[in-house]
Amino acid sequence: MGISQEIQDPQRLLVDLDDDAIREEIVMRRAGKDAELGEFFQAVARQADGTVLWRSSETMDANDPLAFGRWDFGTSLPQWAGDIDGDGKVEMIAPAPQSDVSPTFFRVFRWSGQSFEPMFSRALIGGGDNGARYTWSGNPPDAGYWVTEWVGASAEGGMVVRVVSFDGQASVLQGLAVLMPEAGAFTLVRWIQLPCAMSADGGDIEDGDGGPVSYRARLSAADHQNSSGEPLKTVIDILRQDRANRHRATTAEGEDEADPLFTNSEARAQMATMRVVVMGGGAAIARILKETPLVRVTVSGEELQVEVIDE
Repeated sequence: MGISQEIQDPQRLLVDLDDDAIREEIVMRRAGKDAELGEFFQAVARQADGTVLWRSSETMDANDPLAFGRWDFGTSLPQWAGDIDGDGKVEMIAPAPQSDVSPTFFRVFRWSGQSFEPMFSRALIGGGDNGARYTWSGNPPDAGYWVTEWVGASAEGGMVVRVVSFDGQASVLQGLAVLMPEAGAFTLVRWIQLPCAMSADGGDIEDGDGGPVSYRARLSAADHQNSSGEPLKTVIDILRQDRANRHRATTAEGEDEADPLFTNSEARAQMATMRVVVMGGGAAIARILKETPLVRVTVSGEELQVEVIDE
């Protein structure tokens, strides 16, 4: 079974696998397609020079512990790789397929030095208050708070995660939080965005009265210069250019999410009048101005809150 082209989503995962302070990359390649089930993918870990360190199997069996895919019953593709629990070892996380409102199970793999080995598939559940403890569970309750997506690293060394709360009936809320590893579990240290109603498509976050909207963006080299090629020198100008590139489709950053607010030039011009708050202070601002970080932007009223969420 041959491997075909590399896919652009999920984003390329960067992580130091051999402890040499140089990050390797994990990418996904199409392994095949089943007419009834859907697409299967192979995970490939490789060094910057292209040397392959590990490949998952090219299985077409969705029950294989190392199967990745987009199937008719849900998607399971890696979201994050890194030391998620502070034990000094690298893990890779992929959601288990899910098709209803229930706790998301995550498949967790650990790097052995030569390969990623399956550890477990469990849900990470907790509460809504700062200080709430989140623990892995193989038998979670049908209602409560649970992690539904691993987004990136936080400024204080924790993990930025998307959290869903469900009351067991009809109310589904979604927020963005920072979890810190602690003694085999995690502690919710702060909300980046408090839980609010999910949008109709389950993507961008907004409330029914025009409340907060959140999106993720890779601030690429193209976002650091205007259409004339001149370098941009402020955070807001880079954010505006990112949205222009995203909505004009002039760049192909697989990590850029759409937003419902800045879809035209007039709306993007209004960004210049908004208050910008960069979480992490001067160090985070320097990264935005000089590097190409992945950020989470939350728009609330006339304020843009920006947080660097990659390592």
